Amino acid sequence: MTIWTLIRRSLRYHARAHLGTLLGAAIGAAVLTGALLVGDSVRGSLREMALARLGKTHLAAATGDRFFRPALAREILSGSETFSAAALALPATMSSGEGSARANRVQALGVDGAFWKLASQSPAFGEIPADGVVLNAPLAAQLRVKAGDTVLLRVSRVSQLSRDAPLASQDNATAALRLKVHAIVSDAELGRFSLQANQVAPFNAFVPLDRLQREAGAVNGANLLLVSREPKSDLKPAEADSETLAKTIAQQLRTSWKLADAQMELRVDVTNGFVELRTPRIFLDPPVVVAATNAFPGARLIQTYFINELRAGVRAAPYSMVTAAGAPLVPAEMSDDEILLNQWLADDLRAAPGDTVALRYFAVGTARTLEERTNSFRVRAVVPLALPYADRALMPDFPGVAKAESTRDWDASLPIQAGRIRPQDDRYWKEWRGTPKAFVTLAAGEKLWSNRFGTHTAVRFPLPAGATGTNALAALRDDIEVRLLAAVDPTSVGFRFEPVREQALAASAQGQDFGGLFIGFSFFLIGAALLLVALLFQLGVERRAQEIGTLLALGFTPAQVRRLLLGEGAALALLGSLFGAAGGVWYARAMLHGLSTVWSEAVGGATLSYHGSPGTLALGIIASVLVAVATLWLALRKQAALPARELLANENVESHASENGAPKRSRGFAIGTVAFLSALALTGWAFTAADAAAAGIFFGAGALLLIAALAFMAAWFARLSRADAGEHLSLAVMAERNVARRGRRSLATAAMLACGTFLVVSIGAFRLDENAGASSRASGTGGFTLLGESALPVVHDLNTQSGRDFFGLDAKALEGVSFVALRVRDGDDASCLNLNRAQKPRLLGGNPEALAGRFTFANRVDGVLPDRPWKALKRGEFYPMKDQPLAADEVAAIGDAASIQWALGKKLGDTIEFTDERGRAFKVRLVASLAGSILQGSLLIDEAEFAQRFPGEAGYRMFLVDAPSNRAADVSAALTRALSDTGLELAPASRRLAQLNAVQNTYLSTFQVLGGLGLLLGSAGLGVVVLRNVLERRGELALLLAVGFRPSALRRLVVSEHAVLLLLGLGAGVGAALVAVLPMWLKPGAQPPPISLCITLAVVLNAGLVWTWGATVLALRGELLDALRSE
Repeated sequence: MTIWTLIRRSLRYHARAHLGTLLGAAIGAAVLTGALLVGDSVRGSLREMALARLGKTHLAAATGDRFFRPALAREILSGSETFSAAALALPATMSSGEGSARANRVQALGVDGAFWKLASQSPAFGEIPADGVVLNAPLAAQLRVKAGDTVLLRVSRVSQLSRDAPLASQDNATAALRLKVHAIVSDAELGRFSLQANQVAPFNAFVPLDRLQREAGAVNGANLLLVSREPKSDLKPAEADSETLAKTIAQQLRTSWKLADAQMELRVDVTNGFVELRTPRIFLDPPVVVAATNAFPGARLIQTYFINELRAGVRAAPYSMVTAAGAPLVPAEMSDDEILLNQWLADDLRAAPGDTVALRYFAVGTARTLEERTNSFRVRAVVPLALPYADRALMPDFPGVAKAESTRDWDASLPIQAGRIRPQDDRYWKEWRGTPKAFVTLAAGEKLWSNRFGTHTAVRFPLPAGATGTNALAALRDDIEVRLLAAVDPTSVGFRFEPVREQALAASAQGQDFGGLFIGFSFFLIGAALLLVALLFQLGVERRAQEIGTLLALGFTPAQVRRLLLGEGAALALLGSLFGAAGGVWYARAMLHGLSTVWSEAVGGATLSYHGSPGTLALGIIASVLVAVATLWLALRKQAALPARELLANENVESHASENGAPKRSRGFAIGTVAFLSALALTGWAFTAADAAAAGIFFGAGALLLIAALAFMAAWFARLSRADAGEHLSLAVMAERNVARRGRRSLATAAMLACGTFLVVSIGAFRLDENAGASSRASGTGGFTLLGESALPVVHDLNTQSGRDFFGLDAKALEGVSFVALRVRDGDDASCLNLNRAQKPRLLGGNPEALAGRFTFANRVDGVLPDRPWKALKRGEFYPMKDQPLAADEVAAIGDAASIQWALGKKLGDTIEFTDERGRAFKVRLVASLAGSILQGSLLIDEAEFAQRFPGEAGYRMFLVDAPSNRAADVSAALTRALSDTGLELAPASRRLAQLNAVQNTYLSTFQVLGGLGLLLGSAGLGVVVLRNVLERRGELALLLAVGFRPSALRRLVVSEHAVLLLLGLGAGVGAALVAVLPMWLKPGAQPPPISLCITLAVVLNAGLVWTWGATVLALRGELLDALRSE
């Protein structure tokens, strides 16, 4: 007979005794494997969402406020396996036809048939009619509409000049389209299309491309270029080819694009013999200017600016154009403090060479603020009002001005005082339009009027020497276009292709590890199952003492016997793990159902589906077997250590385990006293500590109180074990003595219940309360009452009267209300509400001084002043090391601590790479972190840095509102009504904080639920302890029965002594936990403990009593007198 045969037969013979061990192993394996499957499912769901929102898209270039020809998408095709589509994406709002429902932050997408070819599943609907719109399911649900219903789409109109620019018109900023819902598109049909890695589907409205172009003023324009490489087998992308594909597309773009795709145009001036490069964006991009002058060294730069006033002494001419240029308009030897006046202006001002002329003009500030400045120049000469000076083309197409027939028709957003315009000014405009009245050097103009939108308004290319005629100009034009397109880097004008598919898959793969998270949540449940396995297996081994003695007597060594028993246990662990793996699938499905319903706040409302893999199941089985076998090995260490004679005589194994090592009474009392006094000291300190630290201090006090309770318990057991034998005995006294008889086992049982109860209950101390000190500037709300976001930018300062007047806001309604407005560069949500790993987080640009004294900083790097941490955002104020400022390509940023650590996987001092609008890479350095704030999800940088790098991001789209709390609802209603066209959506700041806090609070609730199940299972271990104790004492109990005790009295004796352990364990855990959660209950408006927690503890208590009673009845059945005869 081999050892394997012996193991197999032993398993069959002791099958009934092994059922409990098998069940415990199966439960542990089910929970462990299920937790791993939850992690797989979350990752799989995120991957599925990522592929659904992108369809077959691999690369994407989003050009923002820059527009290219849609035909470019067809022209850059590089092969049969690649196709592309152009779309027009604009921010919008939408309401149902009757206005009963509204959706803000809608993404209006102008698309054609090529776009739908990117969908994983071909759409079921046909071509969208001109008056139709296709909605995705979330938007249709928000508006409560269906196919055939009417909706109103309000979309942002295109402005060639940034609406932040002073001359940009603010009228007709939106266009309203009344459309009929053509169909509701599913996720598989590209309904949740988005370039941001977020599991929450956006609000998408799909409109025919030509209709949206026409209504939004972007005729023949698109700002989204999507590229796909058709997979050869299935929808799984070839991520490794993303870099190669990007390079191929970039090369194709260089050979296919035209000047119109960079919003540039060439104008041939036959009269003056030159070709002029200009842009409808008014200011040429600096990289374009550099490329033009490098390719054509003789190119002439032009800068024309709108001047408020030219004054010579007491005479002044209002609102004129002044041009900065080089030769031949301005003499090469002219100095930067000199000016040329045309004859009309010289006559009007009665100025002559040598006189001084002052220019007043508006300088563009960081926001849409205007600072009026004055500079004086000396008149060098007066030039005739004839060519080349009488050139109205020197003025760019300023919106609202260039096409006006009269000065009375000017529609510029500048604060023009119409009363200052004289009749002669209007006559000049009608005859000469925007012909400049004065000229300065190019260097002077660049110094005075350069701004973040650009500097130069045109570049002129003269004919080469000796060339004349129309044909020469046409040849020059063609040459300029070819050389300019070759010299300009497409990325510098917005064409940057991002590997969006690769980024999306990385974001889903690197997201929150829910497998590890649920193993942590379930560790009590797993631990309870393993404890049950160990207790049941050990009990079975102890009941086989005679069998073990026989094996030893036959010559087996103790080590061989232990290996034999461990082999049995390993077989049980393997079988239990196989059963448990099947149960793990159901456990995972149950947890996913919980995450999609009652625990949905932990996953930001995402709907998760089951995605299990054979590899994860195998890993779960292997891990479960290893853990179970390790547990059994620990349980068997002392088995087979007794002599064979004693085992054959079936002497009590436990009686040989010396109890003399039980803790001494004095030691237990001393430890308990020190721990108790320390707990009191910590509690007193916690009452004086700040709220953020108080929770941790109270938790520490509760933990010390738990240690004190267990130490006093050990001292009590030691006292009982040494009590006077002559003391009067009763059932109660006997119960006490029996509790202390095996002090270590009793203490371990009570400690297990106490620790489990303490953690399950006290974890509530770490629940976050958004209402605690919400009005304080140091709280997570920063003292702000409302938080708002708009779909369309707001370019007016709501803190000024002019800004409030623009929106018709009542001064009384906003009395005592102030705003901190933030610029927004869209990116991935880096809050705990997003399960994906943010690849490019959203950037906010704000004024650091406006946030001074608000929020609490969790940490900061060296160089950030503790009393002025927000100043670190200002360039020149922050010196990270050895008084060295940030590098030129670095920007300081502050973010929420949770965003930095969990959503971004970064730490303070790290950098994140970004690319600005002109294709220039720069780094954002994390210099400080906020503790639990409403700014979680974004990184905040200085507004000046933001505006410099993203000049196309006009206005503000996030607002922190400081308003009296008792008027918050009225202020919110007034703002929402007045700014309805911008899609402003306001909510209490405390509500936003509650949404963020709900993630941690839901995690804690999940832990408490699963921990409660672990306690419930652990209470079954108490039943095994009872069974073990009673079986060891059958002879003693038989003696009591022989001297006259009734069986019912014996049952009460056993139940009462073990009920004491149950009550001691639960009581010590709950008592210590009450101290830990004290700060939460002391807060105003605190809620009582969840009913579910109270029910859990009640169930654990009753279950423990039931297990104890059942084990007692089971152990006392049969003839006890037989046990007495064997003594």
